[in-house]
Amino acid sequence: MYILGINAYHGDASAALIENGKLIAAAEEERFTRLKHCAGFPTQAVRYCLAEANIQLQDVAHIGISRNPSAHLSKKIVFAATRAAKAFAVGKQPVAAALAAAHAEPGFSLAESYGQPAGNGQRGFFRQVVDRVNNAARIQSLEDDLALNLGVPKRLIRAQVHKIEHHRAHLASSFYVSPFDSAALLSLDGFGDFISTMWAIGRNNTIEVLGQVEFPHSLGILYTATTQFLGFPHYGDEGKVMGLAPYGEPVYLDEFRHLVRTESEGQFRLDLDYFRHHSEGVEMTWDRGSPFVGQIFSEAFSTLFGPARSEGAPLTKRDSNLAASLQLRLEEVCWHILDHLYEQTGLSDLGLSGGVAYNSVMNGKVRLKSPFQRVFIQAAAGDSGTALGVCYQIHANLLSSANPPDGLPAQKSGLARTELLEGAYTGPQFSDAEICREIEGRELTFKTLDDEALFSEAAYDIAAGLVVGWFQGRMEFGPRALGNRSILVDPRRRELKEILNLRIKKRESFRPFAPSVLQEHADTYFEQDYPAPTMLMVYQIRPERRGEIPAVCHIDGSGRLQTVSPSTNYRFYALISAFYRLTGIPLVLNTSFNENEPIVCTPADALDCFQRTRIDALYIGNQVIRRTDINARELNERD
Repeated sequence: MYILGINAYHGDASAALIENGKLIAAAEEERFTRLKHCAGFPTQAVRYCLAEANIQLQDVAHIGISRNPSAHLSKKIVFAATRAAKAFAVGKQPVAAALAAAHAEPGFSLAESYGQPAGNGQRGFFRQVVDRVNNAARIQSLEDDLALNLGVPKRLIRAQVHKIEHHRAHLASSFYVSPFDSAALLSLDGFGDFISTMWAIGRNNTIEVLGQVEFPHSLGILYTATTQFLGFPHYGDEGKVMGLAPYGEPVYLDEFRHLVRTESEGQFRLDLDYFRHHSEGVEMTWDRGSPFVGQIFSEAFSTLFGPARSEGAPLTKRDSNLAASLQLRLEEVCWHILDHLYEQTGLSDLGLSGGVAYNSVMNGKVRLKSPFQRVFIQAAAGDSGTALGVCYQIHANLLSSANPPDGLPAQKSGLARTELLEGAYTGPQFSDAEICREIEGRELTFKTLDDEALFSEAAYDIAAGLVVGWFQGRMEFGPRALGNRSILVDPRRRELKEILNLRIKKRESFRPFAPSVLQEHADTYFEQDYPAPTMLMVYQIRPERRGEIPAVCHIDGSGRLQTVSPSTNYRFYALISAFYRLTGIPLVLNTSFNENEPIVCTPADALDCFQRTRIDALYIGNQVIRRTDINARELNERD
């Protein structure tokens, strides 16, 4: 029995497919369209998932989407009525305001807008109302979009369609593929289905919601608003602020404690005077291409902190201090929620999800600052991962039903899973024959090596100071390159950090790079050795080791590590092992294989990136390609 999960009509559109509980495929639409955080309908991702299983859409028994416009409807109506009354009082359009609030269900990962947009006028406002009503209507006609985008007659789609509430999909994605029989669960996001934060307990095949924080209060909104204020306006720029934070001091912590205040029973509230999303509205585009989110912070934000930084302007000490203060306040509120969640559940195992769960600095402190001792965060913790959560939530519901489908045993206890998702290797893969055809079509010189020679030569290149592209096996799901679509360099060479940022990645110089370390050596180099296979935790590097690996040591002595084991990625493990034998260092610097674009997916993508950047050598499958201008230098070094 096949179940197809979809995240659609907003950023990071994606699809996932399982068969009788086993994950077959999962991928983001951006990898195929080459548009970062691609929104709209994940047509190509769905096609890939079906092709990986060698089935047609009509073979799928259940299809789900990670949105439910009917969820929390009474709360939406109350909010809409309140907004309408306020709008009426100031002579605006109460009916339009109510329509916008009642029907806007974008499930946004960053923001969700209700009310009158400032400066757009009546015409612009009604356009936003219509857009959001249409957006919600698409969920109600998912079969129509599937038929249209995949070229399948609607009458042939026999699948039962499910609408899974946004945060329940997040929670499911962090539990049903985790190693836990029971666990406390927390989803921290911008907004989805009128909720920003939800916590629960997972047991066997059930997830029981214990609490939530509703619109308009959101830690995701706080972080995004500050990110915009600091001159990083693009969707997904929050990670830049996390990287900037160690350069500052939390001198504005009191101000951020005012912006977001904690309350009893795990609750928190924003001071809404500093935000626009709940009153004026925020311009957003979610149809196709890269998403756009308009300004979320209000003028009061500038009154409190001074003028906003313009994009591209020099960064000041104030900016880094704001980042540091925001990061610390985010962590304080998170510990507040987690303490309450532990009191409710008494469990020491935690599943984390939602866009805020990409904050790896916060994640790395969970075991130090909260009662939880084991933490699971699957690689696509953000909205793209809700496609995975949809699949497993539907599967769990079916297993727990009184009459489970044929082939699935009645199971009211036990686990609704067939495997633990340790890594994230669920995307397309390509044979050496396919790779060779692409290389030969470009008339590039290459050689083919067996595995042992490949690992040895790649390790030598990295140790010699070359920038190495590494394209192997199945593409990763989620935002991190985990050793299959990676750029690798020697962590001992401090200068390579600047070379990568300026020559390859073409990004801000303050942003750090990740160390990928052999699992068994993690405790030698890091103060924590709890496994981090999805590169979503930042640990402190041991002081005595920082001088050995300066290229992956951030300014505060930390590193966002990936622990690598042979069971999760044998080929990457073998490469790092070869580097270890050569240098005595059991880790490499690992960054995503891309240049201001989504991570490469196909051999063509990898070759495009290789040819337009200054990557020195490309290991693609068992083929090696070198830049002509480094051949003589490289050979001389080896001689």
